[in-house]
Amino acid sequence: MNTENQITKTGDENPFTDMGFIKFWIVSTVFWFSFPVSLVLCYLALGSVRTKQLVKALVHDFLQTLFIILAVICVIVYGIYHYVSGLF
Repeated sequence: MNTENQITKTGDENPFTDMGFIKFWIVSTVFWFSFPVSLVLCYLALGSVRTKQLVKALVHDFLQTLFIILAVICVIVYGIYHYVSGLF
């Protein structure tokens, strides 16, 4: 119980946001492939604070990925529109 108080006192220091790209990619892949079980195991092994931090980092990564995909699709659609409209 004392370690959870220390974790919450340190603020928003999320160790999962400081992970490297490959390491976080492996953690997120394993987490999403075994989602319901991994959430329970993380809660039991890491505690509620660390599990909340992990889920927060995973959601942030997912939303960031969606934004990048949306931006790339918008650029591609604009490029196709710009070059195809000149043919007509």
